[in-house]
Amino acid sequence: MYVEAHCGQDELERLIAKAKCAKQRQRLRIVLRAQKGLTAEKIGEEVKLCERQVQEWGERFNAHGVGGLQDRKGRGRPCALTVEQQAQLQARLQAGPTAEDQVCTLRGEDVRSILQKEFGVIRKLSAVYYLLHSLGFSSLVPRPRHVQADPEQQEHFKKKLCLSNLLPYARPIRIDKSKSSFKMKHALVNKEH
Repeated sequence: MYVEAHCGQDELERLIAKAKCAKQRQRLRIVLRAQKGLTAEKIGEEVKLCERQVQEWGERFNAHGVGGLQDRKGRGRPCALTVEQQAQLQARLQAGPTAEDQVCTLRGEDVRSILQKEFGVIRKLSAVYYLLHSLGFSSLVPRPRHVQADPEQQEHFKKKLCLSNLLPYARPIRIDKSKSSFKMKHALVNKEH
């Protein structure tokens, strides 16, 4: 099988050793074996791929060099939002919930309804989380504060239940050795002798 000389065998061996992805290492090995003069059929047997797949990787290497061996983008369903809509959604989410949302923090289900109401896009919850992740959002957020929470009452409650206020009501725990446990230990010592 013929491959172009985009890089030498030493360079390919170095790239194989450096590659983190197993698929990438396999593709580089295909090119290396082709440079050594092996046929596509023989290479396919060695790397456990069909001959046609080996030829396809050789063709991609010939056309684009080492970069042609990378996975191509474009798999999966395209995003339902345009780039401008994604920027609008990101700005909307960074601004936080509005009074119309009637929540103190936006969850996935809330973002799902925002997508439906404001952008006319209906998605499953898993797709919403995927979109949020691709926009740089994380689901790990601090626990929100309730809208009706009163910080003064919370502080008063904390002071009222302070540990020093509870100490007079605490009973001391009596720790002493009973004679029975002493005898048991003594008896165990005597059995060993």
